[in-house]
Amino acid sequence: MFVACHLFLGLILGLAFAGRLDDRRLIGFSALGAVLPDLIDKPVGHILLAGTLDSGRLFGHGLLFLALLAVAGIALYWRRESFALLAVAAGALSHHLLDAMWAIPVTWYFPLLGPYQPYGFTDYFGGAILAEVSSLSEWIFLAASAGIALAACRGFGSGRPGLAAALVRVSVPLLGILALVSLLAWAAGSPESILMAGAGPEDYLLLAMVAAVGVVGAIRYREYLYAG
Repeated sequence: MFVACHLFLGLILGLAFAGRLDDRRLIGFSALGAVLPDLIDKPVGHILLAGTLDSGRLFGHGLLFLALLAVAGIALYWRRESFALLAVAAGALSHHLLDAMWAIPVTWYFPLLGPYQPYGFTDYFGGAILAEVSSLSEWIFLAASAGIALAACRGFGSGRPGLAAALVRVSVPLLGILALVSLLAWAAGSPESILMAGAGPEDYLLLAMVAAVGVVGAIRYREYLYAG
């Protein structure tokens, strides 16, 4: 999955944590966790190790990384009753699920199954940016993410409540349409389309699920998204 999709699901998870624990800061922590594996692995794998592994799924995409985050999160919760690191861990877990890391067991279970597998890319970052901007789903997730992020900032005395509410109101029906169209594309076994560059049928199913979760989350936790 692409960056905006990961970020959006992390923000929705953060809304759920904020609603349960009454702490808006968890929205940001969960969103950070949702993009953290790529923030770690993409520069390391495609820049520092471009001549050897050239892979954007390394340590941050493994269960060991999740376990260390979870242990640190539990320790922080016991010591200071802070859920921050656990929210980061939950966001990172959502990233692994969207990337279907169980389908790359050497990476997910590293180091149990041996060393990382090397790959080869030509202009990885150029291709990734092109794929991002040519995927309609990413623009919808990005607009919704911007609305949620601005609404979360409102709780700290900043942000643009009117703009946040407008972005969310526009995004929710678009997310609903995206969920329906993606589900139909999955059922029909459609090949790559404007919805998502390089998508296969299983990607459409994930798009539908993320969009549907977003609609439910935006409605369920609307008190965090609209100015009162």
